[in-house]
Amino acid sequence: MAQVDKTIDQKLKPLTFEELDLVSDFMARYPDENCDFNITILFSWGMYYQIEYAIHCDRLILFNPKYAFLLFPVGEWLTAEELHTLNNCCKKINKKADILVVPEEYVQNTPNLSEYFTIETNEDWNDYVYLTENLVNLSGKKLAKKKNLIAQFKTNYPKYRLEKIEPKDTQEIMEFSLFWKSTHDSDDSNLEAEFEAMKYVLNNWEKLPCQGIKLYVEDKLVAFSVFSPQTTEMATVHFEKYDMSIKGAGQMINYETAKYLLPDFKYINREQDMGHEGIRQAKRSYQPLRQVPAYRLKSK
Repeated sequence: MAQVDKTIDQKLKPLTFEELDLVSDFMARYPDENCDFNITILFSWGMYYQIEYAIHCDRLILFNPKYAFLLFPVGEWLTAEELHTLNNCCKKINKKADILVVPEEYVQNTPNLSEYFTIETNEDWNDYVYLTENLVNLSGKKLAKKKNLIAQFKTNYPKYRLEKIEPKDTQEIMEFSLFWKSTHDSDDSNLEAEFEAMKYVLNNWEKLPCQGIKLYVEDKLVAFSVFSPQTTEMATVHFEKYDMSIKGAGQMINYETAKYLLPDFKYINREQDMGHEGIRQAKRSYQPLRQVPAYRLKSK
């Protein structure tokens, strides 16, 4: 058992790129399929949301004081009692603090968890996981329309080309993202947060383990995607944007991303739908293999 330091709240520090190797080591030793434990996400969305960290008993503690969430500690599992003590430490900073992204396996294998916490789950925060080869082959009746749209794209734009995203492409990608953002709801706070997270990624491209591809029609950029390793068998797609006026561009960038990843990754995590009905329909239309649930614990 770990003796939880009851002053851990005083030891939290802002997460910066100086901790990249430290966090990467923890994620390599304790891989998790949930995208919130992805290096690229932690150092983009995490920076935007001002996450703080501490190391305690060889566990990585990640806490956001503003939005009152403590990510499930990275390392050997704490007992329910220890987790409760840790959460109470964070409540000294923000009394609304809850524990997020708790693995289903932990919930199922910790029988006394309900003595200390109310256990909640929210479909909006489930990650969508796909077999990479299924996103390439697009076999079956349910995926036939997407396959047809890709065929139409290739017929309509025979001179299309793909390029890898390089550090020099930051400005081009940001300008395209601004264009994409202008065609969507400008009052959507999630879009604004995503745009800021994307800026973190692009401005720190050489520091992060991410890659990406760009899709052109003639010399016009019409789509791009950004992705990075999640586990040894899984990659996570973080950003995927396309020009909606170009028929089939969305299906094409999805297909080409899967093709690019297929040699190295058996699975693709396409993150959550955040309760957005349009995004939910789009993700489900690709027939996910499974969803990765993320539980929330509220201290009793």
